[in-house]
Amino acid sequence: MDWFRLKPNPNLDLTLRTITSDHMMAMKMIDEAHATGGKISSFVSYCGGLPSPAAANNPLAYKFSWNPAGAIKSGCNPAIFKRRGETVSVKGDELYDSATTIRFPHLPAFALEYIPNRDSLVYGRLYGIIDEASTILRGTLRYEGFSKIMSSLAKIGLFDTETHPLLKEELKPTFQEFLGYLLKFSMKEDLQKPADSVVLALEESQMVERLTMLGHCKEKTEAKKTVKTIKFLGLDEASEIPKSCQSPFDVVCMQMEKRLTYTETEQDMVLLHHEMEIQFPDSHSCKTHQATLLELGKMEKGKMSAAMARTVGIPAAIGALLLLEEKIKTRGVLRPVEPEVYIPALDILGELGIKLIEKVELS
Repeated sequence: MDWFRLKPNPNLDLTLRTITSDHMMAMKMIDEAHATGGKISSFVSYCGGLPSPAAANNPLAYKFSWNPAGAIKSGCNPAIFKRRGETVSVKGDELYDSATTIRFPHLPAFALEYIPNRDSLVYGRLYGIIDEASTILRGTLRYEGFSKIMSSLAKIGLFDTETHPLLKEELKPTFQEFLGYLLKFSMKEDLQKPADSVVLALEESQMVERLTMLGHCKEKTEAKKTVKTIKFLGLDEASEIPKSCQSPFDVVCMQMEKRLTYTETEQDMVLLHHEMEIQFPDSHSCKTHQATLLELGKMEKGKMSAAMARTVGIPAAIGALLLLEEKIKTRGVLRPVEPEVYIPALDILGELGIKLIEKVELS
């Protein structure tokens, strides 16, 4: 839901953009800095929906709480951000290769990486710091190693959305035969004859060698992790690919939806981290302001309440509550970056236990 509109009485006509914790907290921090004469020199924000460490029990260390197709496509979008005064653009097919490792000192147990998240400059304009900050970056968090494996799967061709010739036929190849073709174990177009098909038993060592030989993986260690992911997803199995699959993308999405899901007792996790460098021209001093949210899925009345569902759904409900109680007086289309929205909303979130922990350091 991008927005909702409520008219609890004839005098109320207001449209509120969906409120989210990240935008509200970012704007609160920026407004506080400006109110004390500060200038934002750097704004970086990292956020990710991840499995809890205990649930990150597969080669990708990732599970889907939403449609795999949308998640995979989001990792193929181009990105743009600003770093030390320079605008940096990343092509969609190079996004996974641009992943950067990151550590948060206050969360030393988490080995993470981030990839740039689409157009960060949009948020620089939204927050009013586009001409003020020399660095503006929003990144998507994943456990370290995720992006290298996803990049390798993309290079194999598993994320291609075009209808594949081998999948157009009524008689579908097996997962193993199709993988063998993508890895160029056979250049034959016709896999209907077993004698002419690819090698029927793809050994792990064969796949590792082929991935490095084709340049899909730079190192054997990386290739081994990719092969473990392929096998975990069942992409090397001898069963026939379902008739509904028309593209490699269809195949991999179907398998990810089956194999990378949460059990009824597993916890998901939402991790959000804002970090701003603030300069004070009058006193020639500067400080770093950090805010972190770490929310885990909770078992409530015998059922797992997902962290993702709470951190997305509760702020939206708060927005509706503020409208119904007429706590917001401004009319028109509002974003959650206005104080009359984010101040009461963050207060209610804090009362419900969803609170960002802040830290300020002088430098």
